[in-house]
Amino acid sequence: MAALRKLVWIEHDLFRGSGCSECAWVFNPSGAPTGKSFNEAVRNFESQRDKEFTLHVCADHPRAKSQSTKHDVKQDWEKLYRAAIIESDRSKLLQRIEDAEAAILERSRSLSKSPANSGKEQEAIARALHILSLLRAKK
Repeated sequence: MAALRKLVWIEHDLFRGSGCSECAWVFNPSGAPTGKSFNEAVRNFESQRDKEFTLHVCADHPRAKSQSTKHDVKQDWEKLYRAAIIESDRSKLLQRIEDAEAAILERSRSLSKSPANSGKEQEAIARALHILSLLRAKK
């Protein structure tokens, strides 16, 4: 199942950065990025991150059992959606769109199981999916 994992952007109270979509692994750089220019430092940082992501074993980083609330799940798709619509780097846009769409569809499925009081959020989801489809077509 490791092939299904993706490098995703994670935002929590105590952490903001890259991590695995399937386990609790997060990228913790060993130091400040190095390079002769800003662009080289960014490339070196991304290369280190990508290498460590590829080499990590999800079984070594199990997710803690947590009781996520509906509010947390709603915030997750909204954060990923916002990240996609403000992404200015064309090379990262498609991944941001895919991450947002996956979170939105997961949330939509959970709302369909208990549709009471979910009308406004379902409308927001429909609008978000439409905007993402426009962004995808523009890429």
